[in-house]
Amino acid sequence: MATTKQQRAIAIYVENRGQVSVSESMRRAGYSDATAKNPSNLTKTLDWQEAMDEFLPDVELLGKHKELLNAKKLERAEFPAWLEQEAIRDILLDAGCTPRNYETNPLTGIIVVWYWAPDARAQAAALALAYELKGKKKLKVEHSGEVPVALVEFLGGDGPTDSQNQVSR
Repeated sequence: MATTKQQRAIAIYVENRGQVSVSESMRRAGYSDATAKNPSNLTKTLDWQEAMDEFLPDVELLGKHKELLNAKKLERAEFPAWLEQEAIRDILLDAGCTPRNYETNPLTGIIVVWYWAPDARAQAAALALAYELKGKKKLKVEHSGEVPVALVEFLGGDGPTDSQNQVSR
């Protein structure tokens, strides 16, 4: 059962639709600054998980995630007047884009095309999140400071000859 402070902090967070950080929600609910600096004190509780399941149902999140994986944005490009619209269309389709509208500038003769293009930034963020959620993305990278043999071979050298270096042993 959630404590009164936990209930207040969760309510503050949900009422503000995530616009207030968990730490700030905890402070407003009466937690000390020291406790609020570690929001996992609240976010790892069963009551928090239940509130988030209600506030952000998995079905809605998955739907939005799928939209982001297929996100597109409206772009604009100019093509020379001598290029046929069908050739422009083929160029855009080959690039994974969908033509939306063609206009010819009467002064320059340049063909202006608006088209739907994949939103690479939104798709990359959605992919990163998907890999993270599936546990296939390591968020922490550790490095020993030594150059791996495969990297030395890839770079085309024999690597350092220092006897202290793992590669040269």
